Amino acid sequence: MTTMTIETRAPNPYNGDFGRGIRALAEGEVIVMIDDSRIVLIACAGTVSTEQMAFIIRHTSGFVQVALHEKVCDSLLLAEAIPSDRYTPAHARGQCVAVDAAVGTTTGISGADRARTARVLADPSTEPEGLTRPGHLVPVRVMASNQNVQTVPALALALTDWAHPSRSGAVFADLECVDAPTRLAVSAEAVRFANQQGLVTVRTRRTHAHGE
Repeated sequence: MTTMTIETRAPNPYNGDFGRGIRALAEGEVIVMIDDSRIVLIACAGTVSTEQMAFIIRHTSGFVQVALHEKVCDSLLLAEAIPSDRYTPAHARGQCVAVDAAVGTTTGISGADRARTARVLADPSTEPEGLTRPGHLVPVRVMASNQNVQTVPALALALTDWAHPSRSGAVFADLECVDAPTRLAVSAEAVRFANQQGLVTVRTRRTHAHGE
């Protein structure tokens, strides 16, 4: 197994899997990220295909989000669903009003439509009127002041920043247990799933430190 070594521009929040995850995303693959609190599938928003979005929907809770930089959310006039100065659960912080792409979609709920919306969100030429609200894909604002905070959206976005810096944005959703789809996967199940599907697995530093 080969591990890619990269020169980081910021403190690296990952262990040795970081480079492999970046390379897989850059090559257009879906990856598995194992954090101490959540396990998610991740794809690059700028390049996600209909097939990849359908795969993510099929093997997760189906609640698909796209992590975006704060400046992107501001430029697209993406309003937060719950203002940041109010109490919100950690997993919901930064969530914005759901959107659909204004052109090239039908109902907005299909894998094809959500993939199209993700690509539009990651396209730097997109204007606010290129999105309709409410929709079926949930943008998540990652604030510049919190870029080194190890939240799942921030970690996912860091990976896609390296993989596709010109069209950054991270599609992510919580992985379900294969054998019991009414609950979310745990670490061992996620590793088994990744091996079965041939996906690269990235563990966050916190998970690595906990010895999982």
